[in-house]
Amino acid sequence: MIKKLKYPDFADVTPCTIVFTGGPSQFGDDSELLTWSGKVNWSEKAQRVRDKNGDWIKLSGIIHVGQDLLAGINDEITGGHVTIAGLSNREILGIYRPRNPDGTVNHTRIEVI
Repeated sequence: MIKKLKYPDFADVTPCTIVFTGGPSQFGDDSELLTWSGKVNWSEKAQRVRDKNGDWIKLSGIIHVGQDLLAGINDEITGGHVTIAGLSNREILGIYRPRNPDGTVNHTRIEVI
């Protein structure tokens, strides 16, 4: 029997609002696919990573959310922005969904710049 990994819910203490955007709407701007608000595990960490164009970008932090935020969204996610603890908007660079051994999503990891 394969067990699921336990996500540390006690670490989710920082209030956050996350907005995911998709392809262009009828007016030409990015359309909002999902807006989520709740408590997250925020790691403010300066780290350099490469983006999809091969350029070096400095991350300002990583967000871990104890659930699958993108369940049921079949549209292409092109980006989004995050407001953490009332601070200014930060742009989403990458979204990852680590999986349990049985194939279900353990949590959502979001890299922000």
